[in-house]
Amino acid sequence: MLNTPLPEIIVGLYALSAFLITLYSIGEFNLVYYFLTSGKKNRFHPTRPDYKREELPHVTVQLPMYNEKYVAEALINSCANLDYPSDKLEIQVVDDSTDETVDIVDERATYWNGQGIDVKIVHRENRQGFKAGALRDATPSAKGEFIAIFDADFRPNPDFLLKTIPYFQNEKIGIVQGRWGHLNRNYSALTKSQSMFLDMFFVIEQQARSLRSLFLRFNGSGGVWRKSCIEDAGGWSADTLSEDLDLAYRAQLKDWKVIYDTEVEAPAEIPVTILDFKAQQYRWTKGKAQVIRKLSGSIRKKKLPFFEKLHIWFDLYNILAIPAIMVLALLSTPLAFILLETKEFNTFLSFFSLALINIIVAPWFTWLTLRRYNDSKWGTFKEILTSFFPFTFLLLGMSLFQFTSMVEGFFSDNAYFHRTSKYNITNKSDSWKDKVYSPKEIPLLTYFEGILCLYFMYGLFVDFKYMTFGFLPFHLILTIGFGYVFISSFKRA
Repeated sequence: MLNTPLPEIIVGLYALSAFLITLYSIGEFNLVYYFLTSGKKNRFHPTRPDYKREELPHVTVQLPMYNEKYVAEALINSCANLDYPSDKLEIQVVDDSTDETVDIVDERATYWNGQGIDVKIVHRENRQGFKAGALRDATPSAKGEFIAIFDADFRPNPDFLLKTIPYFQNEKIGIVQGRWGHLNRNYSALTKSQSMFLDMFFVIEQQARSLRSLFLRFNGSGGVWRKSCIEDAGGWSADTLSEDLDLAYRAQLKDWKVIYDTEVEAPAEIPVTILDFKAQQYRWTKGKAQVIRKLSGSIRKKKLPFFEKLHIWFDLYNILAIPAIMVLALLSTPLAFILLETKEFNTFLSFFSLALINIIVAPWFTWLTLRRYNDSKWGTFKEILTSFFPFTFLLLGMSLFQFTSMVEGFFSDNAYFHRTSKYNITNKSDSWKDKVYSPKEIPLLTYFEGILCLYFMYGLFVDFKYMTFGFLPFHLILTIGFGYVFISSFKRA
């Protein structure tokens, strides 16, 4: 092998991947710096203007759903109980359902209309454009000058509108986004790991960008739009799977501002099966790649301060860390053999070993996010001991699935919407296995995850056989991660 250019190619690809992950980590460190240096008094929410109750504007609450019989009633009830003047509140159920969800929605609409709450149903006979198409078709008939959006798995707190609507007194504000909470955070190791993913984004990344007035995302739910902003930005579009990111960026490219208030919480149900989590990650990863294809030209042309535009590129292109992780993982075993046969790459790889500083990003983010759930540092430390490794296993075990989703997004215009099933799981005693929406089809890619588990198990064998322990921790985590994702994909109980 050493008489061919293959070793140089392997080492070069490994170094490039380490460099990409280092760039990713620099961006994350920068966001943590913004977060930590903002000062506690400014870290929670922007200055929220006052509003006299009689001056509150008309608001439409849109509830897009498709076959959500387990959660439709709870969602409509939560929104009907929002603390807001009933004569200025409209609830618009945007329902594409084809099962008994239709009857549940009709019954709830009849009940709440009888209680003086204006509930309208916009029912489509087809799913053209999926969620984006449903919102596009329903928005013109919305009465409100502001539109709050909640997906079917959300349960907004009663004060959600009273905390978000006042920001719109500033006519430049087009979107106000709240923080996602978790109804079933402690249901399983899987839900706790996902809550950490989400909290790292909302508690640190989204908050840090907000503090520095950088471009922000609308996250698809738990936020409010100015109706005229939606229209001015070009409206909802179904040509990507991340219609929320797409429209939010188009709005900001037209100089609309986004407010993020981390104290405004919108609790939601976290996916409880690995297949549902995969469906969610497929949409988010592929959709983000599609948005990059769609909007990169417009972003390049937009005149913005250097660091503001730099963070836009980072927010979009940080998904390149996914293929970088895959390359590092796949090349680690052949690289171990190369290093056994020759020392000529040692100095070069020692330099790139500086990229190992990246390993402190995940535990640091974990500490900062888990602090909100614990009264003491000791309590946070104990939770890290039980939560960090399952989180790491999931992070690496999902990398193949995310990688293929990203590649598909860069090269495919197909925008089929793989739904994430909701089961109204809020307590540990709740079960999803007898629910009609539970996923049955195992993606073909799952079997490749099993193959990779065996591949990294072989890497462990090599580490012990030749007593080369540099990649041992990496191979161990990869073996467990891919094994966990593979086995969990077949779980039915």
